[in-house]
Amino acid sequence: MPHTPLNMKTSIQQAIVCGLLVCAYPFRMPAQYSQLDLPRESQAANISQRIGITDIAVAYSRPAVKGRTIWGEVVPFEKVWRMGANENSVFTCTHEVTIEGQALPAGTYGLHAIPNQDKWTIIFSKDHTAWGSFFYKKEMDALRIDVTPRPCAMTELVTFEFTEATKDGATLSLRWEKLEVPFRIRVDVNSIVLDGMSAQLRGLGAFAWEVWYEAAHYCHEEKIAPERAMKWADMSIARQPNFENQTLKATMLDEQGKTAEAAALRKAMIDGATNAQLNTYAYQLANQGNVAEAVKMFELNAKRHPTDPNVHDSLGEGYMMAGSKEAAIKSFKKSLSMNPPEGVKANSIKCLKKLGVDTSPWEGTKS
Repeated sequence: MPHTPLNMKTSIQQAIVCGLLVCAYPFRMPAQYSQLDLPRESQAANISQRIGITDIAVAYSRPAVKGRTIWGEVVPFEKVWRMGANENSVFTCTHEVTIEGQALPAGTYGLHAIPNQDKWTIIFSKDHTAWGSFFYKKEMDALRIDVTPRPCAMTELVTFEFTEATKDGATLSLRWEKLEVPFRIRVDVNSIVLDGMSAQLRGLGAFAWEVWYEAAHYCHEEKIAPERAMKWADMSIARQPNFENQTLKATMLDEQGKTAEAAALRKAMIDGATNAQLNTYAYQLANQGNVAEAVKMFELNAKRHPTDPNVHDSLGEGYMMAGSKEAAIKSFKKSLSMNPPEGVKANSIKCLKKLGVDTSPWEGTKS
């Protein structure tokens, strides 16, 4: 091998560190700079969590403790650390979130930390493509937050985990060795949904009634944007009036104090209801605590469809909710006399047992 001048050796070493060298000299390439797709000592990992309609993810590599002293030695205090190994650990959010109360726009960020014994600074950098923290620049920070580390069970490999997930937030924690570093992420779910609703209501589905109903129903359930909810309910009814969208509108009218208008709409709706729709409506009333009105709807359905065993089974449940034991027993027995489907039969027998009735005649066994 020809003699390589010292200045050329230095240039080669620098090129290796930067990951730029095309091999022209026979030397041993360090494993972390391999040009081949080979297993890495610190394996890659991904973790994600959906909050509302926002996807949050972390991609990172997982170094091991291997008996070493991690904090203050392998990971020095007061120096920027990549929160993993190899390339940047990368944090992605598809909508704006708040991290410990501070806003972070939608995007992809390099995830770094400055560890200390009593406080950590977590850094979200606009540069997410660098190798580790070697090229970190403070001027690229999108957000910095301070958090408090806490002890945890021994964790051999660097581990990110989402915990304490709720409808509008979650805690993201880094765990390694016997230390855990948590930070709280929150999402303004309703604002994000409403902001994107207009675009969703311009698609092909907007020619049908369902998407308008879903939009109105969501707002009503979340108790937000009542004017938009009513408008969308009307749009759904305009495309196809049916039990679902008219029930929703009647409920919203009641809540606005327009009881006469709600009652008229409900009457028209009940007059045109199918067997299944009326049955569903009765259960909805019961779930809302209006058991007396629910029983009326169950009775109306039984009157309209006297040969349907499921109708009598549902009526029995209505009577049970109302505390009318004898009427409930009579309805369940009537259902069972009609050779009902297995699911209906099983429910009637189960309810009769709760009411203290001997069900052996329908089970083919002797008591």
